[in-house]
Amino acid sequence: MPSPSATGAVLGTLFACLILCAGCMSSPAAQTAPASSGTVAAAFDALAAEPQYQHATWGVLVVDLANNTTLYGKNPDAMLMPGSTTKCFSSAAALAALGPDHRFETPVYTVNDTLVLVASGDPTLGGRTRPDGTVDFTNIDHGDANALGGAPLTPEDPLGGLDDLARQVKASGIASARDVLVDDRVFETTDLGKEYVLSPMIVNDNLIDITVAGAEAPGGNATVRTRPETALFRVVANVTSTSGVPADLTVEPAGPGVIAVSGTVPAGAIENRTFAVPDPAAFGRALLIEALRRQGVGISANATGPNPDSGLPTSYAGAPKVASFVSPPFAEDVKLTLKVSQNYHADIYVLLLGAANGTRTFADGMARMAPLLRGHGVDTGALSLVDGEGSDGNRVSPRAAVQLLAGVAASPDAAAFANALPVLGVDGTLADSIAKDSPAVGKVRAKTGTTIGIDALAGRPIVWNKALAGYADCASGRRVAFALCVNNVPVDDVAGALAVGNDLAALAAAIRQGY
Repeated sequence: MPSPSATGAVLGTLFACLILCAGCMSSPAAQTAPASSGTVAAAFDALAAEPQYQHATWGVLVVDLANNTTLYGKNPDAMLMPGSTTKCFSSAAALAALGPDHRFETPVYTVNDTLVLVASGDPTLGGRTRPDGTVDFTNIDHGDANALGGAPLTPEDPLGGLDDLARQVKASGIASARDVLVDDRVFETTDLGKEYVLSPMIVNDNLIDITVAGAEAPGGNATVRTRPETALFRVVANVTSTSGVPADLTVEPAGPGVIAVSGTVPAGAIENRTFAVPDPAAFGRALLIEALRRQGVGISANATGPNPDSGLPTSYAGAPKVASFVSPPFAEDVKLTLKVSQNYHADIYVLLLGAANGTRTFADGMARMAPLLRGHGVDTGALSLVDGEGSDGNRVSPRAAVQLLAGVAASPDAAAFANALPVLGVDGTLADSIAKDSPAVGKVRAKTGTTIGIDALAGRPIVWNKALAGYADCASGRRVAFALCVNNVPVDDVAGALAVGNDLAALAAAIRQGY
């Protein structure tokens, strides 16, 4: 999800609503869709004629997966802004390259009295793993907490993988070591100018969760806690509890190793925010040193400071492996990424594509994505991608999106990909986007996409993009792939922005009922 810019509270609120696909913030649910194929076209024509869409650009394509017959199309070859439906392309490419059953291994070696963790690019490193081995998620991800507010945290310990490694090191007989290093050379640490730094060393999405709890009564100081706790950072808080006013919190760096949290929070309320760590390798190193110390393994070096990577060996041949953490199947992470629209993971997939092909840069990964997409039958001339998560520079035609969906549906990755998509009216970014009594609930699996901004000339918000792409198990028994996209919809307020997402959900329901 893109972060709100400095345009103020209106834009922040719009992000909160739009990213949840027009429904998770108590928006009016879409009505049950009409139930005949003739009304699908009529429903679209009526919708497109509404005043808010007067200057909008639409792209729609619906294809029968059994025979590749086009059931409905409107401007299907226009390259439009896709938003986070881009994640379908990066996720499908990563599944093709790695396989849904791929597991990341993160080993620890001992080299000259130093413990070296070799980062593998494991996107969760045990921090979301349930007892049954699946990866946990909430419908609003903590990565969206700063824009959305109130994003719940998963109950799993984000240090689960590091604690497991530390226990193994202790069990191997090691009582102490001079230092701990992180080998993050499997791909380049990459700063794309977003709110995060991409790295193969990933703990808690390289975020520090900040939970702010209002005092019992207005006027009292709020309590601020962090997760995970580490000596690498300290928090300076100045948060007051209020009455009848929504939370207004700022989280920002205040010098090396200092996080400033300020603002107000309603008395008795709990709000979650996050802080993106600027140096993931140093973060992972500090957390592992602290985990080792909790297990009674003495580490002479300080936990704070940069990762001293100049001491990394050129090879681990002959070095004892004293611990290893193995992830759940990769399909579990793709489910997290697509269900909640996890930006960090989708961009990490690009770097993993390069690493799987023996290269290390983000550009290498993007280049590797192209042939993988063509392998699914995608005309790569009908799209332009700059990343894996869905930045403003991406453009995709509905036909290219449907080509991808059809190609994946015919591939060995079909089940893993479909199971990873949000389910209409059930979970992820589609959890609350349609009335619960709609016959389409549970019958549509699709990825959402949203991009918004401010029209400074008119002083109003504008929905640059709203998109929905996926599969529908239709009332007739037919299975279809569809892509819906609308660009450039000026709106007056939050309700108008919410309505755009509800309109796409209603169209998806109409497709399910009509075909």
